Amino acid sequence: MTTVALDPTVELPLTVQLYRNVKNVPELRQKVIAGQIKCCFINPKYILDPFQLIVAANKALTCENRITKTVFTEILYNLSISKNITRSLQQFGITDDCRDLLVVMVGGESDGAAAQIDGEEADLGVLEEIRDLGAIRKAYKIKELEEKNTTLLDSVVSRIATKDFIVH
Repeated sequence: MTTVALDPTVELPLTVQLYRNVKNVPELRQKVIAGQIKCCFINPKYILDPFQLIVAANKALTCENRITKTVFTEILYNLSISKNITRSLQQFGITDDCRDLLVVMVGGESDGAAAQIDGEEADLGVLEEIRDLGAIRKAYKIKELEEKNTTLLDSVVSRIATKDFIVH
């Protein structure tokens, strides 16, 4: 589990946990959709580095007008370069066949989300084994030439930060 401070204007911490071999993903997914769990479940195959989550969360919590209904769906929306809410949530959220998931919680309270996960908590360093670089490049439309001039993480974070200003 990792907890970091977000933008000073937000004054809330962001907590990220990685779980492997989760057996009850369909149940968790339904609970989060119903608002019974106050967190964000993210498919880790699209996450290159936890910094990506911090940027998306800061953006979600500092925006003047939220695009989606909750801060958690706003984080998922901000991870994507798509302005289509449904596509963003489907791509970065968990599906019933996911066995690994990232849990993102805002503020000090987890509302018991972790206790409801039937899986093994793992160190965030394991993310390197789970992430899919090809899927990340495709999701963020990163070409080979771009990677010769900058890091993949810089490209991903730049796209998250500038999503509102660029048409894809």
